[in-house]
Amino acid sequence: MQDYERLQYEYLAEAEAIFGAKIDYGYVGLGYHKFAPRTLLYCKDTLTGKNFFQIELYRKALDDRKDGIFQLSHEVVHLLSPIEQVDGNEVNYLEEGMATYFSKIITERETKDYEFCAIMFGKSLKYLKAYMLYSSLIAIDKEAVKKLRQITPVIAKIQPEDFIAAGLQVDDLLVEALLAKF
Repeated sequence: MQDYERLQYEYLAEAEAIFGAKIDYGYVGLGYHKFAPRTLLYCKDTLTGKNFFQIELYRKALDDRKDGIFQLSHEVVHLLSPIEQVDGNEVNYLEEGMATYFSKIITERETKDYEFCAIMFGKSLKYLKAYMLYSSLIAIDKEAVKKLRQITPVIAKIQPEDFIAAGLQVDDLLVEALLAKF
């Protein structure tokens, strides 16, 4: 558990280097529970309006370091621009693709298991699709997300016109698929 406490900040710094700086919010740290891993709104300061978020890992992470690294590295990407997920304000395939891509890089580096992520992605076609869409985007421009986030810092709020404003030459169908709500 202490390992995850340290790693969350290392992984977040790595994610910022790849995808751009995180937005301003409060972070309350890690929790563990019996549901799928997630990043959620923990509370909102009623005086300032500032949101505070928490990562919750599936409790299996406590006994399975490989799965824990996979979960944590995925969830820290959601800390770049976390949102309260309510109707109409959900994350998109772009953000989930970034998270699956990052979790693959980190999990393979940390565990040397090059099949684990493929197996995990195979369990959910939505995550595999997100990974493939993101891979298509970075094949066009490795800096695409940084460029998009200079226009719109919150990933879930990126719009088709942001691709044009960022100078990205991306097919309309790919843009539509990336920005679809996950």
